[in-house]
This record gives sequence, structure tokens and C-alpha cells, in this order.
Amino acid sequence: MSLAESVAGPAGLAAAADCQTTAAVNWSFTYTVNPTREFGRVTNLNGTTIGSYDLPSTLTGGSFNGTWLQPITLLQPPNTIIGSYGGAGDTALTPANTVEFFVLYNCTTRQVLHTCTGRLGTCPTTAAQGLARISAAIPTVSPLALLMLLLLVLFSGTFLLRHRLAARMRGR
Repeated sequence: MSLAESVAGPAGLAAAADCQTTAAVNWSFTYTVNPTREFGRVTNLNGTTIGSYDLPSTLTGGSFNGTWLQPITLLQPPNTIIGSYGGAGDTALTPANTVEFFVLYNCTTRQVLHTCTGRLGTCPTTAAQGLARISAAIPTVSPLALLMLLLLVLFSGTFLLRHRLAARMRGR
């Protein structure tokens, strides 16, 4: 599959996606050579593979736009965070011949936490990698920095209060 002229389109959670049967994804992509292989892997945050497949591709015609089936074979409890990863390419997968997608979601609320599409190597491949990608975007402050900020506010307030009281005393 030549991806030099291929494009991976958007990916989103399919209506059928749940905790027990499927992590299906609506996805689209175009290609100039028919792919020979389709693959998928579904994981939870513990790193457990809860569904996977690697099959000969039946795609022809230059484009795919539909639901990419991602079966879940190990039932998950409510509110499990699931990573649904898949793609299509040649027998030997490389960035030059493979398109991929990834959707991270809560299987009960169906809230999508992260999506990705692109060439092989662009997207996370597990739920844990997907969560790490969005967690890296959330800034955190260390306890020491919070303590220093609190002390700065405390001393600034004390200084301003003393300055104001001193000004009032001089005004009498």
C-alpha cells in the first residue's frame, strides 16, 4: 500500500462501542494500492489486550469510510477506559505503507478522551499510552512550588496590610 498518496481521515467512536462486545470505530482513509492486511487491538488501562485480530484485507477501490470492527473478547466492567487501535497496510507494516487510528474512551459514558489518525507510529497503540499522551498535556505543580506560592501570597498580604496600617497611623 503506497501511503505517499494516501490520507488517514478522522476517527470517532462508533454507536455500537461498549464494554462487552465491541470497541468499533468510525474511520475513513484513502489509498492508491489495495492494502493486504487489516489489524486491530483493544486494551484497557492495565495493559491487558481485551481483543485483537490480524487478517488479510478485503479492501478495494481506493477508499474506506465506515465502521472498523474491533471485537472485545474479554468483557470489561463499567467505566473501563478502553483504547481501540487499528489500521491497514502491507504484510510488512511500515510508516510508508500503513495507516492507523486510535480512540481512547470510557466504555460506559462513551466519553472520548483522545483520538488520533495517521501513518504507522503516529498514534498510541494501548489505552495506557493514550492516557499518558493526554496526561502529559495537563500541567502539574509540585508540592514545593505550591508551598512557595502560598508563602509568597501570605508574605505579600502581610506586607500590604502593614503598609496600609502604617499609612493610616501616619495620617492621624
